[in-house]
Amino acid sequence: MILKTILLILFLLLLTLLSFFTLYILIPSITKGDSKKDDPLIPMSLSPVILPEEKKYVPSDKKAFVFCSCHKECKLNRSLFNEKYTCTMAKTVFGSALDCKIACFGLGDCVKICPQEAIRIENMTAVITDNCCGCGKCVSICPQNIIDLIPADTKRTVICANNSDERTSCTKLKSEENISWNAKKDFKIWEYCYRMLKRFK
Repeated sequence: MILKTILLILFLLLLTLLSFFTLYILIPSITKGDSKKDDPLIPMSLSPVILPEEKKYVPSDKKAFVFCSCHKECKLNRSLFNEKYTCTMAKTVFGSALDCKIACFGLGDCVKICPQEAIRIENMTAVITDNCCGCGKCVSICPQNIIDLIPADTKRTVICANNSDERTSCTKLKSEENISWNAKKDFKIWEYCYRMLKRFK
């Protein structure tokens, strides 16, 4: 009698394990396999996935240049501007807020879009540094259209894009300046360290 009871308990336990295996392991795996087979969007044999190469900005023989001098002096009226504005917003709502309508806004749309962090703002004017690789992103985003790509070996050019005859108080109207793409301060430090290490090698 005790033996029969033990055998019955073992049989019920085995039946429970078999049911658990069937319901929770075997059937879900078969269903999953069938759903993949029926789905036309999932191919049976996947070819190796080729990911697009990350776009790298290779230095070119041109650099961006802002045709508006950071050394200019003119009658400023920029109390309407704040740091939250963009150049495009300022152009649409306020105009340049200078008596020169082609002057740089200095609100930094070009700074934000530059992948090389090659632009800084001086005297409310964008200045290109030596980090520029000539990708041209800043050229397309400037609402004043005063940024352009010029040969990197250019030594001197007219630094004013104002070709109109409108009167302006800007001290750099249609004037020429020597061009120098100054390196950023942190870049100068790393460049100096690199030169020192190269001497010891």
